[in-house]
Amino acid sequence: MTTPDIDSLLRRIGCPRPLQPDIPALRGLYRAWQRHVPYENIDTQLGRLITLEAGDLIGKFGRRRRGGQCFEANAAFALLLRDIGFEVALVDGAADRETYGDERWGGHNALLVRCQDETWLVDVGLADPFLDPLPLREGRYPHGEFEYALERLDGEVWRAHRHPAALLSSVDFRTVARPFSRYVARANSQRGQLMVHLHKDGYKQALRSRTVRRVTRAGGTHIHTLTSVDEFARTLAEVFGVPLDELGSSGLHTLWDVTGDQHARWLTNRIKACS
Repeated sequence: MTTPDIDSLLRRIGCPRPLQPDIPALRGLYRAWQRHVPYENIDTQLGRLITLEAGDLIGKFGRRRRGGQCFEANAAFALLLRDIGFEVALVDGAADRETYGDERWGGHNALLVRCQDETWLVDVGLADPFLDPLPLREGRYPHGEFEYALERLDGEVWRAHRHPAALLSSVDFRTVARPFSRYVARANSQRGQLMVHLHKDGYKQALRSRTVRRVTRAGGTHIHTLTSVDEFARTLAEVFGVPLDELGSSGLHTLWDVTGDQHARWLTNRIKACS
């Protein structure tokens, strides 16, 4: 039975409920999620607890109109797809494992969606996502001016090769289904720097600490450093659609201070690298 809570996810991404769980519906939902839901780790920057309980996920992404990190976004999208009738497995992922090794396992997750007698790789939890779901078959897959490739490494592990301009060179994933609870501890241990990403209207908008990058699919890039808390607030709200009331009475200024330290460290490392 359809629940109002799940329908809040559909309203969030501006999609009517599909009539059936088929491939056009999967593509449409995936593309709409990319356009409306940012990848962001604001809660971890503010020291807030991440939960992967179904009600909390639907509340955050649906009613509260937030984004989230990979573990949250893929889990929330899995809830939506399952409610529509898709067969969905949440699986382990490893970003850039070919470079950094097996320690990367557990730092990401992805979805395998069974649809019309074929399995599809779906991942709405990447800051730089695939433009469409990929069929789980070895081969090369052009998406517009980008090209991706899938390679089977062994019976359980696959590697998705990214296009040359992507943030990651590849993402590995296993095919064994895992429960949401497997990723709670890792979700709460990942802080790093502030990241907010959104793909919309042919642009990739990315906020890293206090630096905003706007990248066209043709490769053009505009970079701007935010210089005031007011500009920071406008960018979060107007560019990425982050509801400022979600940050709390002091959250915006806390986030501004946190990103100031991050930006200073980045500048120091950049100067060292150039000297």
